[in-house]
Amino acid sequence: MAKLKEKFVIIDALALAYRAYFAFINRPLSNSKGEPTSAVFGFLTQLFKIIEDTQPDYLMVAFDSKEKTFRHELYDKYKSSRDAMPDDMIPQLQRLKDIVEAFNIPLLIEPGYEADDIIGAAVKLAEQKGFESIAVTPDKDYVQLITKNVKVARPGKSQEEIEIMDVARVREKYGFEPKQMIDYLALVGDSSDDIPGVAGVGPKTATPLIVEYESVEGIYEHIEEIPKKGLKQKLIDNKENALLSKKLATIVDEVPTKIDFEQGKFTNPNFDLLLEIFKELEFKNFGARLLKIYNKSETADEFTADEINEEQKSFSKESVKYQLITDARKAKKLAGELAEQKLFVFDLETDSLDVLDLNIAGIAFSYEAGEAYFVATNPSQKGDGLFDKKIDDRLPVDECLQIFKNVFENENIKKVCQNGKYDIAVLRTYGIVVKGFYFDTMLASYVIDADQKHGMDALAEQYLNYKPISISTLIGDKKDPTKIFESDLNELSNYASEDSDITFQLYKALDKIIKKEKLEKVGYDIEFPLVDVLEDMERSGVKIDVAALNKLSSELQSKMELYTTEIHKIAGEEFNVNSTKQLQAILFDKLQLKPTKKTKTGYSTDARALEALRGQSEIIDLLLDYRQVSKLKST
Repeated sequence: MAKLKEKFVIIDALALAYRAYFAFINRPLSNSKGEPTSAVFGFLTQLFKIIEDTQPDYLMVAFDSKEKTFRHELYDKYKSSRDAMPDDMIPQLQRLKDIVEAFNIPLLIEPGYEADDIIGAAVKLAEQKGFESIAVTPDKDYVQLITKNVKVARPGKSQEEIEIMDVARVREKYGFEPKQMIDYLALVGDSSDDIPGVAGVGPKTATPLIVEYESVEGIYEHIEEIPKKGLKQKLIDNKENALLSKKLATIVDEVPTKIDFEQGKFTNPNFDLLLEIFKELEFKNFGARLLKIYNKSETADEFTADEINEEQKSFSKESVKYQLITDARKAKKLAGELAEQKLFVFDLETDSLDVLDLNIAGIAFSYEAGEAYFVATNPSQKGDGLFDKKIDDRLPVDECLQIFKNVFENENIKKVCQNGKYDIAVLRTYGIVVKGFYFDTMLASYVIDADQKHGMDALAEQYLNYKPISISTLIGDKKDPTKIFESDLNELSNYASEDSDITFQLYKALDKIIKKEKLEKVGYDIEFPLVDVLEDMERSGVKIDVAALNKLSSELQSKMELYTTEIHKIAGEEFNVNSTKQLQAILFDKLQLKPTKKTKTGYSTDARALEALRGQSEIIDLLLDYRQVSKLKST
């Protein structure tokens, strides 16, 4: 059996920190003393994930130095449009360095070079030693380092996601070899680093050129073979920029930095120091995660015990008061208690997602954290023998709904749900019109952060540090909802009760965030009141003149195609006019059009930024007209 290669992992620390900082830009993190912690939190989350997933034999971190690099000497505009580092990012850098040091991970910095170059040199040396290497960074220029022994790990949409890029993935995603990323960037440029590229050449044009001629040099050796006169002239006019851009985009693999793999051996960190830092930053869950990763059950300081108690919680029968109800007497008593509440959560369990054709297996209620009730129902309303006798002792669904009808339709009692539109729609199918709907935890999560996951399980883990019972324990791994009546009644009761209990706790947590972030108008005045309206629209539909709309759609499509043809003619190439990235490449990198609005990663292409340029160029005017027509067509 062949010996497994030793694994070397090296992290682009500043790139990960910046990415985390901007991921939390709409809701920045800080501790109770006001110290900003977004970048540190995101970096640590990624670091733990990397260690868990890769299990490295050697681990290092590379950091950019504050000095200018040799690339600035080659091109004085290199990274010139980047904004200064945000003030609340600066103090976090020292925290990052302290944490890396406490992990006993070598921190590599070299004046005059970027982290890219240090990492390039490190993975080259690691490959010579026969190691398998993984470079961790969100930057696409690292693709050029990928070989059969070198991979790139890129953070995904959430802080816990990582995409591993290897040779096959690069070929699939870009259509060329990893090393050719240098030539690709030489042609299309890189607005984030102010690498100019060739004006007028975008991704769709660059890729076939690289595939055909292999490199920038190869393109110019065969320049007379380029069939399109416009493209050929752009390449000739921008030859100097193309060759310069290739130098700027190339990661050097020889740096003065001493790379000592013996020092980089993955080993135990300074537990006491790390736990103290986590305590200062008020990162409640990292201590337990740290100890779990390193199989360390205890340390001398009492902080560790506190951290272990913060480990993610899950269902425990002893810690909650959940009650299963199967008869009318207890159901009526519960309805009376609900009638006295100012607010309660309800959640339906059904055997289908089709709100017009399903059976209700029960209803869960909660109006206090840690307490919930589940009323189990027999879906057979007329005793027609459709269901097994094992559910005959449950409350008939029509009788159950009659008992709770007045509570549901009492507009003075506030109702809370997770994805309330579904539950409201189901009850309406059964003849109950829910009134007093107040808060939806799923919509609240959208209001707070549209990019996060919005399912109840994900929200419970994020905001409550709680892992709910999986639905698969009831209906199997294939998650077939029709099997809900075959599940154990007590298990179903615990699952449904937990759903309503956790939704109640999420309501408390998310309501505080909405008020703290001053998002009440969006949540309480717009999003939550729309739930009833949207459910009514979906059920009733909207009467439309199909023939007239089809005719209008055809006319608008013709206009869009005309605008697109004119835009492509001016740009000198075909590209997706709906793609923000491609628009940036065409407008701002190639045509040198600079709008007044600027973002952290380049020039914005949103409507206001483009509108500021109206009248300055024909292509901008056409784009704005195209977008107006496109918006009207989609509406």
